[in-house]
Amino acid sequence: MDKEKTPEGDTSEEEVIEQSEHDQVESEDSSEQTKEFDKDTVLKNKLDEAYGLQEDLKGKYLRSVADLENLRKRSIRDREDAVLRTRAQIIGDLLPVLDAFQLGLNEAQKNKEAESVVAGFSMAMKQMNNVLGEFGLKLIDPLKGEFDPKIHEAIGYEESEGHEEGMVLRCVRVGYQIRDQLLRPATVILSKMAKDETN
Repeated sequence: MDKEKTPEGDTSEEEVIEQSEHDQVESEDSSEQTKEFDKDTVLKNKLDEAYGLQEDLKGKYLRSVADLENLRKRSIRDREDAVLRTRAQIIGDLLPVLDAFQLGLNEAQKNKEAESVVAGFSMAMKQMNNVLGEFGLKLIDPLKGEFDPKIHEAIGYEESEGHEEGMVLRCVRVGYQIRDQLLRPATVILSKMAKDETN
């Protein structure tokens, strides 16, 4: 059968079929390219989402680690503060007892017949002070030093020619502190300039 001749500008049925097949192939190629582009976009979006999630989890992890470290430091500090408060309270309650022992020792030293008692008493006092010193107790016994209102309590003045005004002349009662915490200030007598009675 001869191909039908068509007038110019008209296309034959075969050309239409070929054109249709060609368009279909191009359409399939472009749809495959679109699918691949869509896959790339989806994968890129998922990857970006995964990276974002990773950064979020990393931030939460670092915050959790920092919170745990702060909690550990705070609990250590709280425990140390509680121990120091307990020690300060117990030793503070013992201070009048130490004062009484010291007064007894001073009186016993005036008696010559009680030398053996004084020696034994002195050893016991020294041992007690050493034990309390191991728990952080420090003695404040200012002698001929400058007055420090943070750790001294002045209860009077005495005239003194050999000292500048405001210097510690005598310590009436020793003070105590644990580390930097004052338990009791030292009670002192301060010097003052002698009055000029030449007028």
